Amino acid sequence: MYKYVALFRGLNVGGHNKITMVDLKAMLEGADCQKVTTYIQSGNAVFQSDVSPNEIESHLENAFEDQFGYAVEIMVRGDKELQAVFDDYPFFNEERELRFMMTGFAKGGFAPDAETVLANVAEGDELVQIVGNQVHFYFANGSGRSKLGALNFAKKIGTPLTLRNRRTVGKLLELINAL
Repeated sequence: MYKYVALFRGLNVGGHNKITMVDLKAMLEGADCQKVTTYIQSGNAVFQSDVSPNEIESHLENAFEDQFGYAVEIMVRGDKELQAVFDDYPFFNEERELRFMMTGFAKGGFAPDAETVLANVAEGDELVQIVGNQVHFYFANGSGRSKLGALNFAKKIGTPLTLRNRRTVGKLLELINAL
């Protein structure tokens, strides 16, 4: 049995792709997931499943489309991967606000020049670094005001991202460890 976190890209953002967490939980349970717990309305869930790491993303994406009638991208990480994402965040500093510390979970592989592209878009005190299959950001003035935060990641770095702040990643880590 594997422990996973599923991060749904673009759910309940700006009034688009509205799904209740009750319906999302039911969809996951119908897709052979056990001990499902959702966290906040932006499409985060932790669960256990016998589906292998190589198959889990496509398995869930197919189940989602069957249930709701449209496709979304789902980034799935195992419990050890999520722990590494949290531990490897390079810009943690007690004086920085957690809400400005973000991690972008990538769907696929990065373009060879991805980190350079991101660094060239970053402004002022913004920081960016690719670690594994994630991009860590520090948005000094918030992601809403940042050109980096508004970037079309799939087009510019070769893969879509779904971003979560450090507080959310920490809470998801607590939830997955409690499974």
